Amino acid sequence: MKKHKSLFFKSATKKRLLWVYLVTSIPLLVCILLGSEYGKRLLRQQSIQYNHNTLSLQLATVDTSLDHISNYLASFLLDENNYHGLQSGEDAPDEQRAILADFTDYLDTYTSTASLFFYIPDQDILIFQSANYDSYPERMEMRQYIRQACLSRTFPVTKPQISGWTFLRMTQKSYLIDLMEYKNVYVGAFASSEYVFEDFRDLTASTHGALILSNQDAGEDFLYGAKELDRSRCVKVPVDSARNHYRIILYIPTAYVLGAFSWFQYAILIIALVSFSFVTAMLIITWRQMVSPVLRIIKAMEAVEQGDFDSHLPIPDTHDEFAELTETFNYMIGQIHDLKLQIYEEKLNQAYAELQYLTLQIKPHFFLNCLNLIYSLGLSGRSELVVDFSSTLMKYFRYLFKSSDSMVVLSEELKHVQNYLHIQQIRFQNDLDTDFKIDPQAEKMQIPVLTLHTFVENIFKHGCSDSAKMQIIIHAAPVIKDGKLYLSLCIEDNGIGFSKESLEKLSKPEVPSQKTGEKHIGIRNVRQRLSYIYGSNYVLRFENRSQGGAKINLLLPQNGKFHVSSA
Repeated sequence: MKKHKSLFFKSATKKRLLWVYLVTSIPLLVCILLGSEYGKRLLRQQSIQYNHNTLSLQLATVDTSLDHISNYLASFLLDENNYHGLQSGEDAPDEQRAILADFTDYLDTYTSTASLFFYIPDQDILIFQSANYDSYPERMEMRQYIRQACLSRTFPVTKPQISGWTFLRMTQKSYLIDLMEYKNVYVGAFASSEYVFEDFRDLTASTHGALILSNQDAGEDFLYGAKELDRSRCVKVPVDSARNHYRIILYIPTAYVLGAFSWFQYAILIIALVSFSFVTAMLIITWRQMVSPVLRIIKAMEAVEQGDFDSHLPIPDTHDEFAELTETFNYMIGQIHDLKLQIYEEKLNQAYAELQYLTLQIKPHFFLNCLNLIYSLGLSGRSELVVDFSSTLMKYFRYLFKSSDSMVVLSEELKHVQNYLHIQQIRFQNDLDTDFKIDPQAEKMQIPVLTLHTFVENIFKHGCSDSAKMQIIIHAAPVIKDGKLYLSLCIEDNGIGFSKESLEKLSKPEVPSQKTGEKHIGIRNVRQRLSYIYGSNYVLRFENRSQGGAKINLLLPQNGKFHVSSA
């Protein structure tokens, strides 16, 4: 890439073109964009600051009115003489009338925009004095909300609790609600948002915006202004109540904030476009005639560098040096492509030949021993055992001779291993114990042919112990690792295990070289086959068991999709 760039910038003509275009275009464009953006930000900030201050002053007035109601409710709640009889469970109609009269006097004297209530959940005593503007369905809905809200709250019995004014949306209207509790006695107030924020209507109309009432739970209600206003094209002015749990948000259209500045911005952009058009037209004419052919060749060379040898360029009709250069480039790419295919096919043939050789090298391990055993059984007159052994041996060799396929399902490989173990049981006169724990889903997974057989055969060749009954354990299960499906195999025996020298050689990641008389040749061949098939995406680990014997762990990737049930 660096070589391509150095060639690209050696053209003196191109340097001049680029410098003329950059020197005239970029500074002008940057100045226009920065000036425009700075003007818009300045207008936004001034609008936000001005409207924020105005909203804060008006909101402080609203909070003062709400605090007056809260102070009245708090003083009423803390004076237990107002409701002592009702709190004690007595039938005190005089107290109820007195509370209702007290609420009525307060509303008539100070405010007509709130509804006050007194509620004792234990006796279900609810005294409710509503504002004049509330309809009957609205009053019934407020009564229902009072009962549900008070019954769901759990406050300490000895300490007064004041929740503060918060926003609440009901079916038809939105309210600001304040709720206080002391010794399971509740008082509170509803204030209609429409009337509480009446003074904000003029500000909303003057800004052509919309006023939203919101709370800390992201609930909101539209108050005044343009209801269908697109908020993504507006300036947002949020103001939180200093003493309560609600906020108001004023959305002002960006077009109103910017005003005539938008037309001024468009005029500057038109002048800039005319200048850019002239400079760009002159540059394009030269670019197409000289630079464009070189760029196409460089792009094709980069594609070749990434391994794409199908990048053939169309030969231009100019019949000049660029046409000759393009034709030579296409011929060179074709030659490289053919050479690469030839080398790749040779490597595939070599790998296939080595794989076939290793497979054939594994097959005839104990053929002569089996013939010798059949001969011995025949001499001893044990014809039934000869029949059994011959049948098993026939199945065994049938699997060997059909195993030209590199992959089989695990269930087929297990049947072959069981035939092999049955042969060995006859050989060792049933002095053999096997334990197969195979997950049903693992039986359908793929495994290179004769892989499991080679490890089991290795136990009889190198791991037999004369002091104990031979035991072979095979476990198989599907596992998920890094989001990919694998087949997990574990082969264990109770033999003499691996020697320290063998364990060190087998544990090395590289394949050991073949030497005359070397042990574990079958394992070496299996490892080579696994490397050909899986590359470095498999795991093969050798170790000795703590209770004696060898243990082999194998992890093979699977291309299929299986559902692995949880244990």
